[in-house]
Amino acid sequence: MVRTCPVKISKNISALTMTEQEIAQLQVELATYKAGYEAQRKILASIFPERFNGYFICGHSTELDAMGLPDIIQVCPQYGLDGFATYKKQGEYSAPGW
Repeated sequence: MVRTCPVKISKNISALTMTEQEIAQLQVELATYKAGYEAQRKILASIFPERFNGYFICGHSTELDAMGLPDIIQVCPQYGLDGFATYKKQGEYSAPGW
C-alpha cells in the first residue's frame, strides 16, 4: 500500500513552520515505517540469502550468565548448510557505568 506524507512541504515553506505536534506525529510514523522495513528486510534476507551478505546465530548453550547471555553460541554462514562455527565467551558482560 502506498501512503503519502500527511504534511506536505513545498520548496517555499521550510520545516520550521511545522508545529511540534506535526513533527511528533511524523516521528511516530517514521518509527512505524522503520520497524516495518526491518521486519521485511529480515524476511527477504531469509528468502534470498545470496543477496544479503551475512550470517546468523543458529544455536547457543543452555548455560546463561546473570544477564541472560549464553556462554557459547553457534554461528552459521548465509545458507547454514556447511556447518557452524562455535564461539565461547571470553569475559563477563561489560557496559559503561553512567
